[in-house]
Amino acid sequence: MLTKERFFRILELLDHKSFITIQELMEVLNASKSTVNRDLIELEKQGLIQRERGGAIKKEMPATLSSYRELPVMDKEHIHSAEKDMICAQAAAIVKDGDCVYVDSGTTPSYLIPYIAGKNIKLVTSSIYALRKLPASFPGELFLIGGKYDMRYDMSVGYLTTEHIRKFHFDHAFFSASGVELDSQEVLAIDFTISEVKSTVLQRSRSSHLLIDDSKLSIRALCTWAVLSDFQDVYINAFEAMREMELPQHFIICK
Repeated sequence: MLTKERFFRILELLDHKSFITIQELMEVLNASKSTVNRDLIELEKQGLIQRERGGAIKKEMPATLSSYRELPVMDKEHIHSAEKDMICAQAAAIVKDGDCVYVDSGTTPSYLIPYIAGKNIKLVTSSIYALRKLPASFPGELFLIGGKYDMRYDMSVGYLTTEHIRKFHFDHAFFSASGVELDSQEVLAIDFTISEVKSTVLQRSRSSHLLIDDSKLSIRALCTWAVLSDFQDVYINAFEAMREMELPQHFIICK
């Protein structure tokens, strides 16, 4: 298969899948790992894809991220997985036995679960996705927030959800975000139903923590639900461009 044919096939596959692995490409293209890697490097240089650990995603033109453009939560699980795990491993250290802890929706906070699953805490979440990662051996108490089920994001949303949340006082709340704008200090979500859940939890939490990988610094999303100063700390992975950026003092760099 010619190089141009491989390029076309890779882009065609990414039109139908949000993430494709190097192993899949090797099989579909009948090509070696080195050939596939060279193709992905070239396509990334052309701005057509973005390489991720073990594969690639299709790169879209910058635009405001909304619920019509956001990937379903299941499709994002393996994107930036190493960074998410690193961030959550460090953030989980602040959780102590006896704490009441809220874990937000989204893939990033779900990486907390293995690190807090052995602690005797009161765990509260509106995320079915996070709940599925909790082992049966969890020694604490689990509170699942009810409401309208959003299948795309595998979580509860709406009036009943926010009313249920208002009955709690959280020692710690761990949040995800669709994007963060450093210039304006805004923390963003993809739609208003999700932002309402997040902002309600924020009001009920003694200590709030934002968990983001560096890709979120380049994403502009639909609505603002917080500003960076609302959080005691922001956990983010180390990344090359941070040397050229002025990150707020409460950013914790995870390595």
